[in-house]
Amino acid sequence: MDHPRDDCARLRAGIVSKLNQNSVQIRFGSSEELRHEFEKNISNRGIFIETESTFEVRATIDVEIVLDYCAGADSDAASNVAITLRGEVVHCVPISMTAAGATPGVAIQFEDSARELCESFEPLLTAAAMGNPEFMPLGDAAAEPTSSGMDAALQHSQDPNSATSTNASSGSSLGDGATEAQPSTSRDRRGAHREAVRVPVRIMPAMSPPFEATSRDLSASGILLTVKTVPLPVGEVVRTCLWHPSGEPSIEIDGQVVREIKNKSGRIAAVAIAFDRHQAADPPTRDLIDEVRHAGHRSRLGGISGSIVDLGLANMLQMFDSSAPLGTIVVDRDGEQGWIAFAQGQFLHAELGAAAGPDALVAMLDWGEGLFHFEATVDEKIVANATPRSLEGVVFEAMCALDERGRSDEQDDGDEEDDVCVVGVSTMFRVDLEQAEILRSLLGKTEDAVLELAKSGMATAKLKEIIPESSDAIQEALESLVERGVLIPR
Repeated sequence: MDHPRDDCARLRAGIVSKLNQNSVQIRFGSSEELRHEFEKNISNRGIFIETESTFEVRATIDVEIVLDYCAGADSDAASNVAITLRGEVVHCVPISMTAAGATPGVAIQFEDSARELCESFEPLLTAAAMGNPEFMPLGDAAAEPTSSGMDAALQHSQDPNSATSTNASSGSSLGDGATEAQPSTSRDRRGAHREAVRVPVRIMPAMSPPFEATSRDLSASGILLTVKTVPLPVGEVVRTCLWHPSGEPSIEIDGQVVREIKNKSGRIAAVAIAFDRHQAADPPTRDLIDEVRHAGHRSRLGGISGSIVDLGLANMLQMFDSSAPLGTIVVDRDGEQGWIAFAQGQFLHAELGAAAGPDALVAMLDWGEGLFHFEATVDEKIVANATPRSLEGVVFEAMCALDERGRSDEQDDGDEEDDVCVVGVSTMFRVDLEQAEILRSLLGKTEDAVLELAKSGMATAKLKEIIPESSDAIQEALESLVERGVLIPR
């Protein structure tokens, strides 16, 4: 599994020291390190610090920024602290999650607004851009700002009139719709910074009743929504209601549907809405959009991303449940996006398009391929509205439902010939759990290993790569399980 991004939890180049339970110190060895971390994370009011030290969630913490590359910097001198930021610990990634591919550390949300952070870091970034390596105290910063990362950060955080075009084949990015809705200007072409944000929104079309939807990502110029049941054709005028992360207040923004994202079967899975640029530029609206985007950014800090092919979604759910007290797995495939939330071994909720709860889980467990992102957080509204059930029990029931569906498909194809099925390198399998339980005591060591990994959705080639047996022995075990009806090739 790959770590999600190089812009999160990447303070390896810097030195992180835990001064006490309420403060940490981050030392940067170059202006490039500082600029990179500021533009990617700090300007979004959050940071993920890679550390094995433990902190209390919701605790107040001071983050001291020290610039070791400044002339005369003394590693032991407290006077060389460039900035001290006050923040709150929003979540921790424990050492136990390293087995799942995670980086242990702590995510911190800063108290200062994005603009206040930009103003605090401006002297340091400006000095670096002017080629001045010496320490520049904040109170002595008299130079006029030059073109630097400061401009980019302000543009990302504050520009309500820009738009960007990306390939959204995974259904997770807002594309070029905003430029279709509004004439392009040089300011527009700079691009509006997007954050993956999964929050409930209310959509009020001009020609049909309002309905609830879920966002995928959000920028100052528009929003990408998962389509559940109500179609929104390109060109339709809509009003979008967004809520502040704290729950209040809400804002309403007019806009227009500018793009559709279809899944593999041709169904519309998501739509992009371009906001009215004048409404989005209104300070209260702009500030609320920023707060929602920053909340999305913070929730993803320290997360894990990768392919579901390697382990299978069922195995990943068990793995994350055993190593994290709570979490949300977001899964993407061919334009579709779904998510599963759990806490303390309990299944909370899942959604995939119009499907919700266990039905959505069944549909996602049937995916043989796709991408996932795990974050060790759960939306408080989901926790408040959930009816918890055993995660292990819900997953078992979902696997049984898939098995029953497979047997039904086999019966529907009853007129097919009884030829021996050829198990190829890309073959994947459904598992007849009842048959597996009946024959469990008769299975050999290799057959048992094949069965357990096949449950997770692995293909033949991956089984042969992982199981420490010869390829011929694994092939023989696969064919034996198929013949006895334990494994059903897909």
